[in-house]
Amino acid sequence: MRGRLEASIVFILVFSISFSAESMASDPVEEAEERGFKVIKTIPLEKTSFTQGLEVVDGSIFQSSGLYGESRLSEIDLQSGNIIREMPINDSYFAEGITVLHQSIIMLTWMGEQAFRIDISNFSIVENFTFEGEGWGICFNGEFLVMSNGTSQISFRDPETFEINHTIQVTWDGQPVPNINELECVGKEIFANIWLQDVIISIDSISGNVQYFISPTSISSTQGTKSNEVLNGIAFDKSSGGFWITGKNWTHIYLIEITNQVTPGEIQETSGLNRFSKIFIISITLLLPLSVFFRNKNKPETPNFKDSLR
Repeated sequence: MRGRLEASIVFILVFSISFSAESMASDPVEEAEERGFKVIKTIPLEKTSFTQGLEVVDGSIFQSSGLYGESRLSEIDLQSGNIIREMPINDSYFAEGITVLHQSIIMLTWMGEQAFRIDISNFSIVENFTFEGEGWGICFNGEFLVMSNGTSQISFRDPETFEINHTIQVTWDGQPVPNINELECVGKEIFANIWLQDVIISIDSISGNVQYFISPTSISSTQGTKSNEVLNGIAFDKSSGGFWITGKNWTHIYLIEITNQVTPGEIQETSGLNRFSKIFIISITLLLPLSVFFRNKNKPETPNFKDSLR
């Protein structure tokens, strides 16, 4: 009896360890963590803009504004918020996201299936690109123009031809994320606004997984009076390491720093170890008392297991 019991205990322990290892190998994607932020600087806007895109270049912020008949590209002084110059967009187009490509700005249009390459030095359109579908957000990662279209798909396009090289699907905790809007490329990360949501997400540019997010509701709650005047616009500032953010018809632009930086890989490894440890400890906790009980059931003079823990 004792030999069979010990063999059973060994079997269960081995099974528990094997189950834990298999569980770690087949676990779903780790949940995206929420990180904090702090506001470093705020500048007022000289006039409101239905913001679709932001970019920082040499001490200026370039901002695209949408709506038919009101679309434009603006250069804004980062110290005062004053408008340095503006370029109106043809009334037949609804301007969308922008990005900087060398000495040009690439601007998308919403439903016009056109993208403009605009010379930064004189705000003149020097080239047109055509594409299928809607244009929402765009950024340049050093190799590809990365573009959103309002779905969960992000396309990576050739900067010379605008042809699609490949696409990824953005998923948050394993679920597709629709309404991906304004984009900002920083290294291997893609930062994005989600239309009508007060979040900025960090997307792994290879897998499409959302790694972490911030919720700037303390800022957005003081801005916008209409349902569509939402958070939109992200520009990475290399000089400070922070991000300039704003929204549609907001009166200010905010420089924020993301805090509580934790490497996603470390979270996964730690979580996996915790699961293994829990299963192993539970197995030991449940089986050890049984083992002791059967070993000592014929020895009444020996203290029981509870007594031994005093």
